[in-house]
Amino acid sequence: MRILKWGIIVTGVVFLTVFIAGYLYLQSTLPDYNRSITLPGVAQEVEIIRDSFGMAHIRAASDTDAYFAMGYCQAQDRLFQMDLLRRAGQGQLAEILGPSLIKVDKLYRALTALIPLEKWYSEITPEVRTVLEAYAGGVNAFLQSSGTSLPIEFTVLGYRPEPWRPLDTLAVMIYMGWSQNYAFKTELLHAAVAEKVGKQMADELFLDYPTGAPAIIPDGENPMGAVAPEYLQAMQLAGDLLGVAGGASNGWVVAPRKSANGGALFANDPHLNLAIPSIWYEGHMTTPSMNVSGAMVAGIPFIIAGANDHVAWGVTNSHYDDADFYIEKLDPDNPRACLYKGRWEPMRIVKEKIRVKGAATVDFDIRLTRHGVIIDDISRYAPKPGYAVAMRWSQVDFPTVMKGFWLVNRATTIEEVETAAGYAKSGQNWIYADDRGNIGFYFLGGIPRRVGFSGELPVPGWEGAFEWQGYVPDREQPHLKNPAQGYIVNANNKVEPKGYPHVITKYYATPDRYIRIAEMIEEKETLKSRDFETMQADLLMVMAREWVPLIRRSVAREGLSATEKAALATLADWDFTARHELAAPAVFNVFTTFLAENTFKKRLGDTLYDHYVTSDKNIPFNVLREIIARGDSPWLDDPDTPEKEALGQVVTASFKDAVAYLTKVLGSDVSAWQWGRLHTLTLEHLFGRKSPLLGKFFNLGPFPADGSLFTVNPTYFKVSHTYAVKGGGASFRHIIDFKNMANSKRILPGGISGNVMSPHYDDQFALWRNGDYRPFVLDREAVIADARYRMVISPAP
Repeated sequence: MRILKWGIIVTGVVFLTVFIAGYLYLQSTLPDYNRSITLPGVAQEVEIIRDSFGMAHIRAASDTDAYFAMGYCQAQDRLFQMDLLRRAGQGQLAEILGPSLIKVDKLYRALTALIPLEKWYSEITPEVRTVLEAYAGGVNAFLQSSGTSLPIEFTVLGYRPEPWRPLDTLAVMIYMGWSQNYAFKTELLHAAVAEKVGKQMADELFLDYPTGAPAIIPDGENPMGAVAPEYLQAMQLAGDLLGVAGGASNGWVVAPRKSANGGALFANDPHLNLAIPSIWYEGHMTTPSMNVSGAMVAGIPFIIAGANDHVAWGVTNSHYDDADFYIEKLDPDNPRACLYKGRWEPMRIVKEKIRVKGAATVDFDIRLTRHGVIIDDISRYAPKPGYAVAMRWSQVDFPTVMKGFWLVNRATTIEEVETAAGYAKSGQNWIYADDRGNIGFYFLGGIPRRVGFSGELPVPGWEGAFEWQGYVPDREQPHLKNPAQGYIVNANNKVEPKGYPHVITKYYATPDRYIRIAEMIEEKETLKSRDFETMQADLLMVMAREWVPLIRRSVAREGLSATEKAALATLADWDFTARHELAAPAVFNVFTTFLAENTFKKRLGDTLYDHYVTSDKNIPFNVLREIIARGDSPWLDDPDTPEKEALGQVVTASFKDAVAYLTKVLGSDVSAWQWGRLHTLTLEHLFGRKSPLLGKFFNLGPFPADGSLFTVNPTYFKVSHTYAVKGGGASFRHIIDFKNMANSKRILPGGISGNVMSPHYDDQFALWRNGDYRPFVLDREAVIADARYRMVISPAP
């Protein structure tokens, strides 16, 4: 007994010792925000004040010193995230994460073969090069500082980060640009569906935009062969790396006549993957030439969306068609040559070696044609014999993107924002306002001139008949300034007016968020920043408001079970909001997934259907909206039955399927079908996604989640009977009131720090979930009033 007692004591002491040692080690990884240090790389003293949420307010005598300090701060807070992003953009993830990432590395090696980072760096403007060098110097100064302890992720994975190069920031930009690509996912899918069901029926599944749905620019204010289904495996590669990256957003501005205080009001909330740490890092830089704050991507020193003393701007995904696919006819005697206008052209070969953790190095040859990279080489599936598919991506033609952000960070009027837009060619829209009361919108993407084809399906590359004829001039890009209606809204909906002569995209979001935002603006004669808070938190489902009457008309009361009657009654009494405590949003959202399944799945088959509803959730629901508006479609007809099914029959079957599903999952008591029991939100860390045990340490959640696919405050889920939030939501929220900056506010889902031991790892999450904010400040007095930490960097002798 005595031996057992001592054994328990010794075991307890050992456990306690290990626990204390582990805790002290984790504490040692926290950066010191309160210190004075001397570093080579700054010319004059730099002050870094961090506020009560840990955000850095940098005050420097020059821009280069400010960007150096920003590199240092980002490395303090997000070094592991920065390293992952640069590795992703350069195809170096398998080196630290193992063989499962080889195919992802192949994808990004192919992209950087299209636009080699060294070539891109040689073409950027001198002022941008200076910024990237200063920023890299700050990151490396942190890495080289005495006493620096690396984040725990490096220890767990067993490697140390390499010094940061200016080129690494370009790699992060490649990653971000590709993560918003829609053509890669959708055009190959369109081709595979056409092969399965014929072009006519396939075209109905990829319509332009629901009839009558609003565009951003009103009319009258216009400013100016078959592909094998195996190619869908290549489409999935981006998703393997990015998770479900999201890629939607809201942005709106109102002119002084619609503002209660007579100044322009601005709001922006991009919708990207909700994870911990957030993809966004927020900061503030003040120098003699700029005073700018907002959201950055860890690894990039420019404010991507934010405000300075004179202008505010935000980003929304344009969903534009920035890539085309060419079927190349291969030389039977040489698979490294392809036909073009009757001649066999040799391909350019780029040889790559992919280092793999725990496995042999992989040799990888990239084939490049005049149309771009051969994507078959990314996939392990063989292409159709004698052919290959090449991708042309517009982004490779625009190395000026960062010049655009350099300019907009310093802009003083919306005219200067428009000048910056000419450089910032990317898959985004800008929505913006200035302190003089002007408001504007600009579509940024470089629009290819396609003559005689739309780019929605792969085209023969050997004919020479489907070449891009340059790009649409800036003056012909969709843009808008001070419209008569007094406001501008973009929610990833159609941007071009009727009759616009150039092809932009067929992949716009459903119009629900746009409709709801516009009607909330119209409901009031004037608005305040507090109204914008309410709007960003809005949970009304326009789709439910339109479709619930159809459900109630279609589902006959006779023959319904008691549970089905109770479920139908919840819809009758519903206010159409997707609040987590209600049962009605559970009934409706589950119904919509069965409506998609019962309409499309039998003809497409399991594999194509899964790709169709998960690669871009907007497309199937735009199609369903169009089918419901028409009341008929060949897609409604079940090919396995002799009779022709009508819309009402499919709606009824989908409702009954939804009730059966909810009964199975949540029980027969309809009042207990709270939406939040199905629809939960967890902010996942990379380690937490791989290990449930580590998830308890690194993840936040799960929590019952408000919202849905199409609410202004969105929380996306896969259309596949898994209703937990996957694919994101509001990845930050900004509201700017130029007339009274004290009313300006911001919030992140998570925190500034990526270190799980930091109080700033998750200190904004509860505010974000509740629709609350923290101040967005630019003036010195407000910074000093909320100062929590102070650091000074002095130049070395």
